[in-house]
Amino acid sequence: MAISKRHVPRAVDRNRIKRISREAFRQQRMALPARDVILLARSPARRLDRAQLRRKLDALWQRLIKRCGDC
Repeated sequence: MAISKRHVPRAVDRNRIKRISREAFRQQRMALPARDVILLARSPARRLDRAQLRRKLDALWQRLIKRCGDC
């Protein structure tokens, strides 16, 4: 995960995003293809609450599963 201070200046916000991202990844890891994934957080991520961030991450994991299903 790469979360820069420039995009998310507060450490508490960066850590929250990392924690939620790790949790979402762990729950989807069996369905995900064997690929390296780079997760970049941008400024809007810091304004999302836990549920919104989780929904967006779940949608991204599903897109990745669908996209790499043909690989």
